[in-house]
Amino acid sequence: MSAVNYQQWLKEQNYPTFAHGDSFVFLGSCFSDELGNIIRSSGFESLVNPGGTIFHPLAIAKLIEWSFDDAKSLRSLQNEDIFFSWELSGLVYGMSANELTLKTDKLRQELRNFLRKANQLFVTFGSAWAYRLKTDGEIVANCHKQSSHLFQKENSSVVEIVTGWKSVISLLKKENPKMMIFFTVSPVRHIKDGYIENNRSKARLLMAVEELQEERGVFYFPAYEFVLDELRDYRFFKSDGVHPTPEAVLELWDFFQSSFFTEETIDLLLQWQQIRQAEQHKILYPKSQAARTHMEQTMKRKAQFLSAHPLFHLP
Repeated sequence: MSAVNYQQWLKEQNYPTFAHGDSFVFLGSCFSDELGNIIRSSGFESLVNPGGTIFHPLAIAKLIEWSFDDAKSLRSLQNEDIFFSWELSGLVYGMSANELTLKTDKLRQELRNFLRKANQLFVTFGSAWAYRLKTDGEIVANCHKQSSHLFQKENSSVVEIVTGWKSVISLLKKENPKMMIFFTVSPVRHIKDGYIENNRSKARLLMAVEELQEERGVFYFPAYEFVLDELRDYRFFKSDGVHPTPEAVLELWDFFQSSFFTEETIDLLLQWQQIRQAEQHKILYPKSQAARTHMEQTMKRKAQFLSAHPLFHLP
């Protein structure tokens, strides 16, 4: 699909436009981190993967369901003197069971509050390959480097993913009727599963999202296709041949802006970028009068910008 065809496809989707004052939640694979952090640094109120990076669609769904149900608890494990949750990444841990509980209770409240007020939820599916804990048969979000003998590996079906997520979409619409949900599929290949296995996994994710698009207020953002079709040059991938480079992320950010932002919003972001560049400018002689003048003018310019745009949310 050429860039021209992408623009035509985007027009046909009738995407809503985003504006400062909107609130976002980003959940899922590392693509959610990349996009979410750029959105947050661009003046939008955002919550980005509070439970860490999660790749499997049903593990993401379980996290959302848990956030709204105080009766649900997270499964935990202890590895030496560190406590983790099977439902969260290794970034969320405690040095005691009580510390982990306090952290997850805070996480639950934060995620619930954001999901109830957010205008947009972006969910990035990373892989359909699931790991079920043999002791209870439930999918884990992270194996926490535990023995493979503890898990049953399987490639989740399209039906499983769609059924689980239709229930979650219904829950989200009940809790926040104004929310729009955008699914993406991560362009990062999970080659540890094997090249063929990765492709079959991505195919299931794409087919699941196609069905979920039939739900009201649900959209698809083609990050996966854009990276594979438009950014095929190896310079857009890191040395591992899998992860996109910062240049690729910027290309994808430009594509995102053209998909969802008005010209006024894009111009506003350009003004902010210029202010940030002025703030980060390295001054050779920081104690000079020229340096003081530069900093004073930049601070004044920033204050005027924020005063003129009160909905611009500082990260």
